[in-house]
Amino acid sequence: MDKEQVMMSGVRVSAIAGLLGFLACAVPVARAEVYELGWPYPPNNLEPHGARNQSPLCDPTNKPGPNRLRELLGFWFGAPNQFNPNWHIGRPCNVSATSYHREGRALDFYVNSTEPRAQAIVDWVLATDEYGNPHSKARRLGIVEIIWKNVIWTSDRAYEGFRPCSSCGPHYDHIHFSFTREGANAQTSWFTTNDHVSSAACGTGTATVKYWTYPSGYGPLRHVRQITGSGGNYTTQAALAGSPWRVYTSLGPAVVAANAPVSALYGSRAYLGACTVTLF
Repeated sequence: MDKEQVMMSGVRVSAIAGLLGFLACAVPVARAEVYELGWPYPPNNLEPHGARNQSPLCDPTNKPGPNRLRELLGFWFGAPNQFNPNWHIGRPCNVSATSYHREGRALDFYVNSTEPRAQAIVDWVLATDEYGNPHSKARRLGIVEIIWKNVIWTSDRAYEGFRPCSSCGPHYDHIHFSFTREGANAQTSWFTTNDHVSSAACGTGTATVKYWTYPSGYGPLRHVRQITGSGGNYTTQAALAGSPWRVYTSLGPAVVAANAPVSALYGSRAYLGACTVTLF
Protein backbone atom coordinates (compact mmCIF):
# COMPACT_ATOMS: atom_id res chain seq x y z
CA MET A 1 0.00 0.00 0.00
CA ASP A 2 1.50 3.37 -1.02
CA LYS A 3 1.49 6.53 1.07
CA GLU A 4 -1.60 8.00 -0.64
CA GLN A 5 -3.61 4.84 -0.03
CA VAL A 6 -2.60 4.81 3.63
CA MET A 7 -3.64 8.46 4.00
CA MET A 8 -6.99 7.84 2.32
CA SER A 9 -7.62 4.82 4.52
CA GLY A 10 -6.86 6.90 7.58
CA VAL A 11 -9.26 9.63 6.45
CA ARG A 12 -12.06 7.11 5.98
CA VAL A 13 -11.46 5.50 9.34
CA SER A 14 -11.33 8.88 11.07
CA ALA A 15 -14.55 10.02 9.43
CA ILE A 16 -16.30 6.80 10.39
CA ALA A 17 -15.06 7.12 13.95
CA GLY A 18 -16.37 10.67 14.09
CA LEU A 19 -19.77 9.60 12.82
CA LEU A 20 -20.04 6.76 15.29
CA GLY A 21 -18.87 8.95 18.14
CA PHE A 22 -21.49 11.56 17.34
CA LEU A 23 -24.18 8.87 17.16
CA ALA A 24 -23.17 7.50 20.53
CA CYS A 25 -23.56 10.93 22.08
CA ALA A 26 -26.64 12.10 20.22
CA VAL A 27 -28.81 8.97 20.16
CA PRO A 28 -29.91 6.97 23.20
CA VAL A 29 -29.11 3.27 23.29
CA ALA A 30 -31.75 1.42 21.28
CA ARG A 31 -33.31 -1.95 21.93
CA ALA A 32 -32.21 -4.41 19.31
CA GLU A 33 -35.26 -6.64 19.03
CA VAL A 34 -37.27 -5.58 15.98
CA TYR A 35 -39.68 -7.15 13.50
CA GLU A 36 -37.13 -8.43 11.03
CA LEU A 37 -34.70 -10.75 12.77
CA GLY A 38 -32.75 -12.13 9.85
CA TRP A 39 -29.41 -11.68 11.61
CA PRO A 40 -27.83 -13.64 14.47
CA TYR A 41 -27.65 -12.37 18.02
CA PRO A 42 -24.22 -11.91 19.63
CA PRO A 43 -22.96 -15.24 20.97
CA ASN A 44 -21.79 -13.98 24.34
CA ASN A 45 -25.10 -13.29 26.13
CA LEU A 46 -27.14 -16.45 25.55
CA GLU A 47 -29.02 -17.72 28.59
CA PRO A 48 -29.20 -21.37 29.63
CA HIS A 49 -32.53 -23.11 29.18
CA GLY A 50 -35.18 -21.40 31.28
CA ALA A 51 -36.10 -22.83 34.67
CA ARG A 52 -39.43 -24.61 34.72
CA ASN A 53 -40.00 -24.14 38.44
CA GLN A 54 -42.12 -20.98 38.64
CA SER A 55 -45.66 -21.92 39.58
CA PRO A 56 -48.19 -19.72 37.76
CA LEU A 57 -49.69 -16.89 39.79
CA CYS A 58 -53.11 -15.34 39.39
CA ASP A 59 -52.29 -12.40 37.12
CA PRO A 60 -54.03 -12.96 33.79
CA THR A 61 -53.02 -9.72 32.06
CA ASN A 62 -51.39 -10.39 28.69
CA LYS A 63 -47.62 -10.17 29.14
CA PRO A 64 -45.38 -8.58 26.49
CA GLY A 65 -43.22 -11.66 25.79
CA PRO A 66 -46.01 -13.95 24.54
CA ASN A 67 -47.57 -11.08 22.63
CA ARG A 68 -44.24 -10.33 20.98
CA LEU A 69 -43.84 -13.96 19.95
CA ARG A 70 -47.34 -13.81 18.44
CA GLU A 71 -46.26 -10.77 16.38
CA LEU A 72 -43.01 -12.41 15.33
CA LEU A 73 -44.63 -15.66 14.23
CA GLY A 74 -47.29 -13.71 12.38
CA PHE A 75 -44.59 -11.68 10.63
CA TRP A 76 -42.49 -14.68 9.59
CA PHE A 77 -45.12 -17.37 9.05
CA GLY A 78 -48.42 -15.57 8.54
CA ALA A 79 -51.19 -14.54 10.90
CA PRO A 80 -52.72 -17.20 13.15
CA ASN A 81 -55.99 -18.68 12.02
CA GLN A 82 -57.64 -16.94 14.97
CA PHE A 83 -56.65 -14.79 17.93
CA ASN A 84 -58.69 -13.99 21.02
CA PRO A 85 -56.80 -11.50 23.25
CA ASN A 86 -58.92 -12.57 26.22
CA TRP A 87 -58.08 -16.26 25.96
CA HIS A 88 -55.03 -17.08 23.85
CA ILE A 89 -52.49 -15.40 26.18
CA GLY A 90 -54.08 -14.52 29.52
CA ARG A 91 -57.14 -16.33 30.89
CA PRO A 92 -59.24 -16.16 34.06
CA CYS A 93 -57.45 -17.64 37.02
CA ASN A 94 -60.00 -20.40 37.48
CA VAL A 95 -58.94 -22.02 34.19
CA SER A 96 -56.39 -24.24 35.99
CA ALA A 97 -53.98 -23.88 38.89
CA THR A 98 -51.09 -25.06 36.71
CA SER A 99 -51.93 -23.15 33.53
CA TYR A 100 -49.41 -20.51 32.46
CA HIS A 101 -52.34 -18.69 30.88
CA ARG A 102 -53.60 -17.69 34.34
CA GLU A 103 -50.48 -15.50 34.64
CA GLY A 104 -50.59 -14.27 31.05
CA ARG A 105 -47.30 -16.00 30.24
CA ALA A 106 -48.44 -18.48 27.61
CA LEU A 107 -49.38 -18.16 23.97
CA ASP A 108 -51.71 -20.32 21.89
CA PHE A 109 -50.78 -19.68 18.27
CA TYR A 110 -53.59 -21.07 16.14
CA VAL A 111 -52.22 -22.99 13.18
CA ASN A 112 -53.40 -26.48 12.25
CA SER A 113 -50.85 -29.24 12.72
CA THR A 114 -51.42 -30.34 9.12
CA GLU A 115 -50.24 -26.97 7.77
CA PRO A 116 -46.58 -27.00 6.66
CA ARG A 117 -45.95 -23.79 8.57
CA ALA A 118 -46.76 -25.52 11.87
CA GLN A 119 -43.64 -27.68 11.67
CA ALA A 120 -41.69 -24.70 10.35
CA ILE A 121 -42.67 -22.65 13.41
CA VAL A 122 -41.58 -25.35 15.83
CA ASP A 123 -38.30 -25.84 13.96
CA TRP A 124 -37.68 -22.07 13.94
CA VAL A 125 -38.18 -21.68 17.68
CA LEU A 126 -35.99 -24.68 18.54
CA ALA A 127 -33.30 -24.15 15.89
CA THR A 128 -29.59 -24.29 16.65
CA ASP A 129 -27.97 -20.89 16.09
CA GLU A 130 -24.99 -19.95 13.94
CA TYR A 131 -22.61 -20.74 16.80
CA GLY A 132 -23.90 -24.24 17.45
CA ASN A 133 -26.09 -23.37 20.47
CA PRO A 134 -29.22 -25.55 20.48
CA HIS A 135 -32.67 -24.05 21.06
CA SER A 136 -31.19 -20.55 21.05
CA LYS A 137 -34.42 -18.68 20.23
CA ALA A 138 -36.38 -20.59 22.87
CA ARG A 139 -33.65 -19.80 25.41
CA ARG A 140 -33.50 -16.11 24.49
CA LEU A 141 -37.29 -15.81 24.59
CA GLY A 142 -37.58 -17.71 27.89
CA ILE A 143 -39.77 -20.48 26.48
CA VAL A 144 -40.08 -23.48 28.81
CA GLU A 145 -42.85 -25.52 27.13
CA ILE A 146 -44.05 -26.18 23.60
CA ILE A 147 -47.12 -28.37 23.20
CA TRP A 148 -48.74 -29.52 19.97
CA LYS A 149 -50.37 -32.67 18.52
CA ASN A 150 -50.13 -34.69 21.75
CA VAL A 151 -46.42 -34.12 22.39
CA ILE A 152 -44.47 -31.70 24.59
CA TRP A 153 -41.00 -30.14 24.65
CA THR A 154 -39.80 -28.75 27.97
CA SER A 155 -36.72 -26.76 28.88
CA ASP A 156 -35.81 -29.02 31.79
CA ARG A 157 -35.63 -32.02 29.42
CA ALA A 158 -34.70 -30.05 26.33
CA TYR A 159 -32.33 -32.58 24.82
CA GLU A 160 -34.95 -35.32 24.86
CA GLY A 161 -36.90 -33.45 22.17
CA PHE A 162 -40.66 -33.84 21.98
CA ARG A 163 -42.19 -36.64 24.02
CA PRO A 164 -45.73 -37.97 24.43
CA CYS A 165 -48.00 -36.10 26.83
CA SER A 166 -51.36 -37.74 27.40
CA SER A 167 -52.40 -35.07 29.93
CA CYS A 168 -51.63 -32.10 27.70
CA GLY A 169 -54.66 -32.27 25.44
CA PRO A 170 -54.51 -32.84 21.67
CA HIS A 171 -53.38 -29.37 20.47
CA TYR A 172 -53.98 -30.17 16.82
CA ASP A 173 -55.36 -26.73 15.98
CA HIS A 174 -52.72 -24.62 17.76
CA ILE A 175 -49.21 -24.60 19.19
CA HIS A 176 -48.89 -23.75 22.87
CA PHE A 177 -45.86 -21.86 24.26
CA SER A 178 -45.20 -21.33 27.98
CA PHE A 179 -42.69 -18.75 29.25
CA THR A 180 -40.56 -18.10 32.29
CA ARG A 181 -41.63 -15.04 34.22
CA GLU A 182 -38.60 -13.19 32.87
CA GLY A 183 -39.38 -14.13 29.28
CA ALA A 184 -43.04 -13.26 29.67
CA ASN A 185 -42.07 -9.80 30.93
CA ALA A 186 -39.57 -9.24 28.09
CA GLN A 187 -36.55 -9.34 30.41
CA THR A 188 -34.51 -11.96 28.53
CA SER A 189 -31.79 -11.34 25.96
CA TRP A 190 -34.19 -11.58 23.01
CA PHE A 191 -35.65 -8.28 24.19
CA THR A 192 -32.79 -6.59 26.04
CA THR A 193 -29.77 -6.93 23.75
CA ASN A 194 -28.71 -3.35 23.03
CA ASP A 195 -27.42 -1.69 19.89
CA HIS A 196 -24.25 0.29 19.65
CA VAL A 197 -25.10 3.64 18.10
CA SER A 198 -22.83 6.02 16.19
CA SER A 199 -23.50 9.09 14.09
CA ALA A 200 -21.86 11.75 11.97
CA ALA A 201 -22.75 14.88 10.07
CA CYS A 202 -23.24 13.87 6.44
CA GLY A 203 -24.43 16.18 3.69
CA THR A 204 -27.58 17.95 4.78
CA GLY A 205 -28.14 15.97 7.96
CA THR A 206 -26.85 13.38 10.38
CA ALA A 207 -26.49 9.70 9.57
CA THR A 208 -27.08 7.24 12.40
CA VAL A 209 -25.78 3.69 12.36
CA LYS A 210 -26.95 0.99 14.77
CA TYR A 211 -24.91 -2.17 15.03
CA TRP A 212 -23.97 -5.08 17.21
CA THR A 213 -20.42 -6.04 18.14
CA TYR A 214 -19.38 -9.70 18.24
CA PRO A 215 -16.22 -11.16 19.76
CA SER A 216 -13.96 -13.14 17.46
CA GLY A 217 -10.42 -14.42 17.22
CA TYR A 218 -9.68 -11.56 14.85
CA GLY A 219 -10.98 -8.81 17.09
CA PRO A 220 -14.51 -7.47 17.34
CA LEU A 221 -16.84 -7.98 14.39
CA ARG A 222 -19.47 -5.30 13.84
CA HIS A 223 -22.80 -6.07 12.28
CA VAL A 224 -24.71 -3.11 10.84
CA ARG A 225 -28.45 -3.46 11.50
CA GLN A 226 -29.92 -0.05 10.76
CA ILE A 227 -28.88 3.20 9.08
CA THR A 228 -31.12 6.25 9.34
CA GLY A 229 -30.99 9.98 8.73
CA SER A 230 -29.01 11.56 5.94
CA GLY A 231 -29.27 9.41 2.82
CA GLY A 232 -32.52 7.68 3.80
CA ASN A 233 -33.86 5.36 6.47
CA TYR A 234 -33.01 1.66 6.23
CA THR A 235 -34.28 -0.12 9.32
CA THR A 236 -34.25 -3.76 8.22
CA GLN A 237 -31.67 -5.99 6.60
CA ALA A 238 -33.84 -6.26 3.50
CA ALA A 239 -33.96 -2.47 3.21
CA LEU A 240 -30.21 -2.21 3.75
CA ALA A 241 -29.65 -4.73 0.98
CA GLY A 242 -31.30 -2.37 -1.48
CA SER A 243 -29.77 0.80 -0.08
CA PRO A 244 -26.83 2.76 -1.53
CA TRP A 245 -24.83 2.24 1.67
CA ARG A 246 -21.78 0.00 1.66
CA VAL A 247 -20.04 -1.57 4.62
CA TYR A 248 -16.29 -2.00 4.43
CA THR A 249 -14.85 -5.32 5.55
CA SER A 250 -11.30 -6.58 5.52
CA LEU A 251 -12.06 -7.70 1.97
CA GLY A 252 -13.23 -4.27 0.81
CA PRO A 253 -16.69 -2.74 0.39
CA ALA A 254 -19.70 -5.01 0.34
CA VAL A 255 -23.43 -4.49 0.04
CA VAL A 256 -25.26 -5.08 3.31
CA ALA A 257 -27.46 -8.04 2.46
CA ALA A 258 -30.16 -9.93 4.30
CA ASN A 259 -28.99 -13.35 5.53
CA ALA A 260 -25.76 -12.90 3.60
CA PRO A 261 -22.35 -14.46 4.29
CA VAL A 262 -20.42 -13.02 7.20
CA SER A 263 -18.15 -11.03 4.88
CA ALA A 264 -21.14 -8.96 3.76
CA LEU A 265 -22.75 -8.57 7.16
CA TYR A 266 -19.78 -7.42 9.19
CA GLY A 267 -17.50 -4.47 8.70
CA SER A 268 -15.62 -1.61 10.32
CA ARG A 269 -17.02 1.26 8.25
CA ALA A 270 -20.31 2.28 6.70
CA TYR A 271 -19.84 4.35 3.56
CA LEU A 272 -22.15 6.47 1.40
CA GLY A 273 -20.49 8.89 -1.01
CA ALA A 274 -18.48 11.34 1.03
CA CYS A 275 -20.04 10.15 4.28
CA THR A 276 -18.11 7.52 6.21
CA VAL A 277 -19.08 6.14 9.60
CA THR A 278 -16.58 4.26 11.75
CA LEU A 279 -17.90 1.36 13.80
CA PHE A 280 -16.07 1.19 17.13
